[in-house]
Amino acid sequence: MLDSLGPDVDSQLWLLDTPIAPTAAQIAHALAGSSRAGATVPMLNRSELRARLESAAPDIVLAAATGPVVQQIAASAHRLSRRPGVASGLPGIGLPARAKGVRYRRDCDLFITHSHHERAAYLDACTKVGVPLELTVTRLPLLSSPGLPRAAFDILAGETPPVPERLVFATQAKVPEHREERIAILQALADFRRAHPAAEAIVKVRSLPGEQETHHEEHTYLSLIDELLRSGEIVPGELSVAVGPMSEFLTPGAAVVTVSSTAALEAIDRGLQTLIVSDFGVSDELLNGVFEGSGILGTLADLRAGRVGFPREAWLQENYFHPPSADMQRALAVLARRSQQRQLSSRAWVAQVNTWRRIRAELRTAAPQPVVDGYRAAIGLSRRIRQRLR
Repeated sequence: MLDSLGPDVDSQLWLLDTPIAPTAAQIAHALAGSSRAGATVPMLNRSELRARLESAAPDIVLAAATGPVVQQIAASAHRLSRRPGVASGLPGIGLPARAKGVRYRRDCDLFITHSHHERAAYLDACTKVGVPLELTVTRLPLLSSPGLPRAAFDILAGETPPVPERLVFATQAKVPEHREERIAILQALADFRRAHPAAEAIVKVRSLPGEQETHHEEHTYLSLIDELLRSGEIVPGELSVAVGPMSEFLTPGAAVVTVSSTAALEAIDRGLQTLIVSDFGVSDELLNGVFEGSGILGTLADLRAGRVGFPREAWLQENYFHPPSADMQRALAVLARRSQQRQLSSRAWVAQVNTWRRIRAELRTAAPQPVVDGYRAAIGLSRRIRQRLR
């Protein structure tokens, strides 16, 4: 996104050290394809942030992080002698629009959305919780198609989509949650590979053992694949496991399967076939409600058969593939001028950690790893108990 602002914008990229700080490999994957590819990104701890911001004297601070971290960044920005504008947003698919996500960003000035659908949903959420954020729409930076992406096959002529040469399953930490659901996906991928031996089935994971993610994963795909190999339900070579930038796997002849990952949008942007697995439901809870009406919802039976399609044009226009515009750049330019002219007031109460919400954010961003692990274990146990009670 910083690259899209052009060469006239002087920008610096920092990481805030938290219990979910990325490894060097994860940082390299995140920077791949940008002007900062291969660069070293400074890692700041919480106590350094305000001093570094004061020294840099930015016009705008873009808080691109989880909600609790955004809250801490905004609080630091409000303490500066000249208050910068504070912008934030959500990476990838930002739906459903949740009140909690909006409240964490109540101290920001600008909220960046990535589709007209998202803007309408977040405007409604902001109105309901009384958070006066300005909202703007831009394209996701990972989408590069100049107009509506086109499939490699002729949808309007009723041409049957070809069986993919490479089927890439884009995993997610949060959904599907249950072990048996994840195993069902892996077994369907193995079935596809057996039915189409010339094709490749790849399980694209987001992290390797020991690496952190923004969301805790109780049943990792790596551990489940090991289980299936030991039981003989799959054999070595049926499923490939890969890690790295998704763009490396989106080659001609490839297709993406996921429950709701942003990787689906990357594939569509390149005109590649895409399947959203609907066996476990289509809802906000599963983070795939946005794909309702897209034309790419399918089942595990479709996955096994290699029946993978492409979205409808009307859905593309409303969701993420609208024509590129300069709306975000204009909103940022206005916010920068307001900061330069000292028109942005600093809310003194932002600097005070005086509510449970702020105390909880401090704990979540600064707690030692053993405390975080204990918290996650307790949450996992509570979830399992609730499921048994149901």
